[in-house]
Amino acid sequence: MSESKTLIQNGDGLFQTHVQLEDVQELIRDQMNTEARLGEKTKYTVVGDGNGFMSRVILVEPEWTITDENLPKKFILKITSCLHVVGLLEKLKESEQNVINDANEADLMALFENESRLFHNREVNLYKITKKWNKNDELLSPKIYFYKKFDSENQTKGILGMEAVDDVTVRHLYYNVKPFELHSVLKSIARLQAESLHLTDQEKQSIAGFDLKKMSNTIFSEEGMQNNFKQTREINPERLKESVDKVEIYGTELVDLDKAINLNSYIGIERDVLVHGDLWSANILWEENEGKFLVSKVIDYQLIHMGNPAEDLVRLLLCTLSGADRQAHWERLLEQFYEYFLEALQDNETPYSLEQLKESYRQYFVTAGLFMLPMFGPIAQMKLSYSSDNEHAEEYREVLTEKAERLMEDLERWHLHSKNFKQI
Repeated sequence: MSESKTLIQNGDGLFQTHVQLEDVQELIRDQMNTEARLGEKTKYTVVGDGNGFMSRVILVEPEWTITDENLPKKFILKITSCLHVVGLLEKLKESEQNVINDANEADLMALFENESRLFHNREVNLYKITKKWNKNDELLSPKIYFYKKFDSENQTKGILGMEAVDDVTVRHLYYNVKPFELHSVLKSIARLQAESLHLTDQEKQSIAGFDLKKMSNTIFSEEGMQNNFKQTREINPERLKESVDKVEIYGTELVDLDKAINLNSYIGIERDVLVHGDLWSANILWEENEGKFLVSKVIDYQLIHMGNPAEDLVRLLLCTLSGADRQAHWERLLEQFYEYFLEALQDNETPYSLEQLKESYRQYFVTAGLFMLPMFGPIAQMKLSYSSDNEHAEEYREVLTEKAERLMEDLERWHLHSKNFKQI
């Protein structure tokens, strides 16, 4: 495969990527320490229900050429790809919302291609770090079998082979999770933060590079903000017009990226902690048993970075809970998280207080909420288009509407709170 190819172009490898089967065979041999190969009867299936935003997610059911009980019966092959992004941008261009135009399309394509390589490498580095902690079960992260990172000589083949989990589902934005169902995720975040306090400078550098400003230029421009509010109204124009109009009046005054980036200094927190960075509905896998849901895995650590302890918590509560439950229970959930965090710290020094955590939630809410707006609009609609459960479309629309209504209330509430807050 010529390295002149790009990630936004179709390849002639597995499922239109640039990764050939032989690339995978070599990684299995070298990193799994086996001479077993994937035989001719190996089954490859694209999975993920459209969830792989910057990747092709493939379920591999091997016919191993050598019998070895230590080899997995199945595994997930995650290949970095911008094909899903390209498809989404094309749909947005064709929509009446006029979100994407020729002027910003090329810039967005270049941004996604470059960032996707960085995302993949950071995720691989994070898995290498957490493997040494030997706490996969507590972190709810999958086991990693093999990987290939991008470098100066490899610009098109980002590969990650990981554990496959049976009988799991994703509860997208248009489902409501109960507050108590999030406790295992809270415990996972707490463990991640506690362990991150022991990272070496070299380990921190290996996952550095997340640039909030670069990623938000389009979303937080004046035109981007207008489009995001427009998309939100269109979820349910009759119900949402008034509440969206009320928030849109504030315009770009809502945006304070410098504060979001430097929130720990703003709040008086002296140490950064590890942040998943993309902890929303699509990255939480659930097991269902007789109508009861349990979290199985948390995946996709591509936006990992060192930052503020409330970043993941705001995003998690915004996308999973009903608006009413989030407003009623956010403080108690943060208190429960803090209990898990203290437990994970054991006798180590506590880097922030419970009140600093709660104030971080209030201060970060507007930035996180604005980032979520596209999720409620075109991305939610795209997820619905993948769903075979279209008979419940109106029910899902009602869930999105209620979440958006409450989000508008709190965008104004916490924006006004932040304006009156005196920096520590």
